[in-house]
Amino acid sequence: MKRTFSFVMLFAAIPLAAGTLRSEALSFLERLSSQGYTGTGIICCRLNQLEPCTIMVYPPLNSSTEGFYAALGGNNILDLGLRLEGENWFVEDTLPDDYPVLRLDSAQVSEGKRLIICAYDMIRGFQIDSVAVVWAFTPVDRSD
Repeated sequence: MKRTFSFVMLFAAIPLAAGTLRSEALSFLERLSSQGYTGTGIICCRLNQLEPCTIMVYPPLNSSTEGFYAALGGNNILDLGLRLEGENWFVEDTLPDDYPVLRLDSAQVSEGKRLIICAYDMIRGFQIDSVAVVWAFTPVDRSD
């Protein structure tokens, strides 16, 4: 079963997510903010193993922006996939990891439509765990 959410709907889920994972994600975003990333955000949700969750993304208002999306898996996730899709393209982190990161140029940021996360493997027989999806954008200086 494929689930689709919008950012607005998932903001309500933030307090329900595991506190430790949310704290880690917020700490990560705080560091990015201190490095000049002006557009940061977080969404926390529960993810069933092998059931992709699609999040509709909207580009920042500034069209000359670059940045990234990242996902932090909970304690039981071994392999978490992250994929950004545009109209006829996609970019994904394919390494087995519980912390996938997508580094994006300004075209990918402005043309991305869907962010898909999927837990491919979990430990100790778990089938569901928390995930925090974060994003950070920074304006690109085109004067150089």
